[in-house]
Amino acid sequence: MRIRTVASIAGGAATAAVGAPALYLARRLHYEGFDPAKDRKQSPLDLQVTAISDQTVTLRRAAKAPGIGADEPGRYLVQAARGWGHAGRVIDSNEIIAIREYRHGGGDIRAGDYLRLDAFPLPGDPMQAPGIDFEEVSFAPPAGEFDAWYVPGTTNTWAIMTHGKGADRREALRMLPAMVGSGFHCLAITYRNDAGAPPSSDGMYSYGRDEWEDLDGAVAYALARGASDIVLVGYSMGGAISLSFMARSESARSVSALILDAPMSNLEPTVEHGARNSGLPVWFLAVSNRLAAARYRFRWSDFNYLKTLPDLQVPVLLFHGDRDRTIPVQLSDEFAAARPDIVRYVRVADADHVRAWNLGPEAYEATVREFVRTRRSVRAGQ
Repeated sequence: MRIRTVASIAGGAATAAVGAPALYLARRLHYEGFDPAKDRKQSPLDLQVTAISDQTVTLRRAAKAPGIGADEPGRYLVQAARGWGHAGRVIDSNEIIAIREYRHGGGDIRAGDYLRLDAFPLPGDPMQAPGIDFEEVSFAPPAGEFDAWYVPGTTNTWAIMTHGKGADRREALRMLPAMVGSGFHCLAITYRNDAGAPPSSDGMYSYGRDEWEDLDGAVAYALARGASDIVLVGYSMGGAISLSFMARSESARSVSALILDAPMSNLEPTVEHGARNSGLPVWFLAVSNRLAAARYRFRWSDFNYLKTLPDLQVPVLLFHGDRDRTIPVQLSDEFAAARPDIVRYVRVADADHVRAWNLGPEAYEATVREFVRTRRSVRAGQ
C-alpha cells in the first residue's frame, strides 16, 4: 500500500513537471497562433539609414532584427516615418552595414532616420500601382459586412484574393498587376478578425475552418455581378481559407483555378515547425497540442487540408520558399506530390515565408500570367 502511494505521488509530481510547461506551450500556441491581437502589433522601425541617395540606401544592421534584415536578398518596401521607397539588390555588406539599390517612392527619408523593410510591394492601396484604379466595396457573408478592394476587368473572370494571417489586403498587390493585365476583375478581400472587420464569435482565427464562409460571401458577390469564372488566390492562411472553401462550398464549382503562395495546408506540422525554429522543446508538443485542442475546443484534423486534395479538380499554381520559417516547405512538397496531374509547383530557393515574389518579381508575375492563360488546358487525372 505504501509503495503504491509513493508511486502515485511520484507519478503525480512527474505529470505536474511535464504538465506545467505543456500548459504554457498550449497557452503560447493559443496567443501566437489563434489570437489576432498579437498580429495587430506594428513591426518596429529597426534599421537605421546611414546614407541615402536616388540610387542607393545604406542601412545599419539592428542588434536584434525582428523583421527583415538589412541584407536580406530580394526586393522590399521601405517604410519610414517620413517616407517610403523600394530596396533592391544588396550591392555590398559587412558586419555593420548593408548597401542596397534604392528607388524613391514618396516623402523624404534622410540619413539618421529609422525604417523597416516590408515584404509587401506598396504601402497603401492599388492606386499606388501604376494604372490601377479601384473601388472600395463591401460584401456580406453571414458573419457581417466586409470591405474589399475591387478593380474592374474586361472579361467575365474574377480573381478573388485572400491574404494571410496577420497581413492585410496589400498582400494582393503582388499579384494584382498580372491579374489586371489578364483582363480579370479583381477583389482583394478582408475576413473575420481583420482589423476593422467583424470578429468571430470567439474572437479567434480558425485557419479556414470558419473563414471560408467569408470567402464564400465574396464569391457570391462576384457571381451576382456577372462573374462566370473564378480564380482564387490565397497567401499563407489565405491558402487554407481557399482550400477550405473548395472542400465545403457549393460555389466551388464556379472556380476554374487556384493560385496558392506558401499555403497553410496542415496546421499541426506547422506548429511543430514553428516550435523547432523558436527553440521550444518539441517533445512537449504532443502533450501541449492535446491540451490546446481540449482547452480551446478544436480538432487538429479540422486544419489538415491535405486530406481534401483527392477531391480537388481544378489546376493549382503553387509557390513556396525552401527557407520558409513559418510554414514548412515540405507541406507543399507533399501537396505537389499528391496531385501532379493538376499542380504546377514553383519551389523558390532561399525564399522565406511568402517571399517568392520578393526574390524574383518579374519571374513570379510571368509565371502567374502564363498559368492563368493556359489553366483550362489542365485536366484532373491526366
